[in-house]
Amino acid sequence: MRFNVHKKSSTPIYQQIYEQIRYRIQTSMIKPGDQLPSLRKLSQELEISLLTVRKSYQLLQKSGLIVIQSGKGAFVKGVTKRSSKVLNNFSWQDELNVNITRSQYSLNRDRKYYDFSQAILFPRLLPNQFLAQEMQSLLRTNELVLATYGPIQGDRELRIELSSYLQREQGIKADPHEIMITSGAQQGIDLIAQTLLKPGDTVIVESPCYGAAIDVFTNKGVNVISIELDEEGIQSDLVEEVCQKIKPSLLYVNPSFQNPTGLLMSRQRRKELVDLAELYHFFIVEDDSFGEIYFDDISVPPPIKTFDKNGHVLFLKGFSKTLAPGLRIGLLYAQGSVFDWLYAVKALMDIGSPLLTQKAVLAFLRTERMKQHMEKLRIALQLRRDHASDLLSPLSDYVQFQVPKGGFNLWLKLPQNVNTFALLKKAQEHNVCFLPGEAFFVHKPPHAYIRISYSLLSDTDLNIGLQRLNAILSAEI
Repeated sequence: MRFNVHKKSSTPIYQQIYEQIRYRIQTSMIKPGDQLPSLRKLSQELEISLLTVRKSYQLLQKSGLIVIQSGKGAFVKGVTKRSSKVLNNFSWQDELNVNITRSQYSLNRDRKYYDFSQAILFPRLLPNQFLAQEMQSLLRTNELVLATYGPIQGDRELRIELSSYLQREQGIKADPHEIMITSGAQQGIDLIAQTLLKPGDTVIVESPCYGAAIDVFTNKGVNVISIELDEEGIQSDLVEEVCQKIKPSLLYVNPSFQNPTGLLMSRQRRKELVDLAELYHFFIVEDDSFGEIYFDDISVPPPIKTFDKNGHVLFLKGFSKTLAPGLRIGLLYAQGSVFDWLYAVKALMDIGSPLLTQKAVLAFLRTERMKQHMEKLRIALQLRRDHASDLLSPLSDYVQFQVPKGGFNLWLKLPQNVNTFALLKKAQEHNVCFLPGEAFFVHKPPHAYIRISYSLLSDTDLNIGLQRLNAILSAEI
């Protein structure tokens, strides 16, 4: 298991180690009976003192998470002897130093029937038939599409079409030569981190924040500073306070219907962030995965990228959420030398995105189908949002949430004394699944939260699942 510490962080190192081990235990990444690294081994790996590691372990023991056995080591509470575990030919892997973090918690192998943990669409809301027919047609007319590496930057025709789409739908004037096709927005985040970050750099994120982005940055060994949201988005005055003390390398934001909160960043706040980026010379990573999923006929502010004049904003857009999760198509729009750097790293990362899937999406974008699809999608998801909000409203005395103006998620604030992991275990006994709020924070959150995604289930299953969740919450809280 691997742990990261940031020696310049305001959070004490012993607390950082404690939080990482505690999270792994609560999410079953480290299981009862597992032995933690020895004090000496961990102090050597992290280049910190034995006293610091001992302080972390003592805090874990005080919290009832581990048992320290004199002369034997520290064990996760439950089974207290390593020998009680069944050894097999793969046991040597347990000693390896690997990058496993909070995003793995959302990869629930045993999928629950009433699954509110995944922010993806109900399959029947997707244009599966059109895309399947288009791919079959492509293979019939040009079998060589399978025998050809796609260009590193992405299919030229698709980049031209995406340039038109960004101009038409979001007011972004993007040169096709400055667009790169990625395997979803997630690859874009990883590509940016691989290109621009090195251990010891500082990254600013929202609090709460998309958990997989936190993982990417943490695994690069950077100092991740989280800043709380208000009703307009990430607080720009607090961002500037950080900039005055530490020069950040980049700021990651999800401005339109933020994951997990569903908040919509104001136009003024978006412009302020660009002003700060220009003043303090850092990049803004704008992750726009939900921008077109708006409800109630609201007006969505223009993307942060539209305020950018000097190449400070790296714009990411994923089409997996709204079009075809299985095709994994996204784009990265960047200007200046940074584009060449990103191109070089992508060449090493995947040699080029699959050509067949790009051509299938191209055909869909070239017709009126994309516009019609998005209109129907907004209606379907708004109905699901309303239904979910109505079913959860009887809990309003002790469960707080804002009805989002777009996106896929409800962000529920629970009473402080609720253990969200114990609540999840109870829910799973009833075939219900959600994401504990801790998956979206750099450090332990100040309150108990859970994220409910209303996008994946059918109308019938959404109704049954939420009724079960309502009963579970009522009984436990």
